[in-house]
Amino acid sequence: MRNPQSAQIGIGLPTAIFIITVMALMAVAINQLVNQNAQTFEEEVNLTRAFYAAESGAGFAMNGIYPPEEYPGYAGTSCAGTPGTPVVYDFTVEGLNQCSATVHCTAVSTGGSNYLTIESAGSCGEVTRTIQVRTSY
Repeated sequence: MRNPQSAQIGIGLPTAIFIITVMALMAVAINQLVNQNAQTFEEEVNLTRAFYAAESGAGFAMNGIYPPEEYPGYAGTSCAGTPGTPVVYDFTVEGLNQCSATVHCTAVSTGGSNYLTIESAGSCGEVTRTIQVRTSY
């Protein structure tokens, strides 16, 4: 007659190996999720920085067309940068460090009205955002 305990000898080792394998697979999966989240977060930050760089470039162009009252020396300045020769602003301030904005303007006359379209492309790293501002003058 067999001893009931002898049928269960050796089951602990395969169970332990199985549990360790499952835990290792879970650790690898969690590590990959954390890495993807870090990359996504960095890309989101660069997208936001590129948007603000583009917005700043468009703001510089608008200041050339409609100068603030505090700076009358800008009066009469037209929008710099034509589609063939855009103006590039390289930013060194904190937050936009290593970002740039490429700005060009296009003038259009329609129905007796003059419009100016400012297109500004901000880039930070490998990310680029573009905005357009249209104004009449």
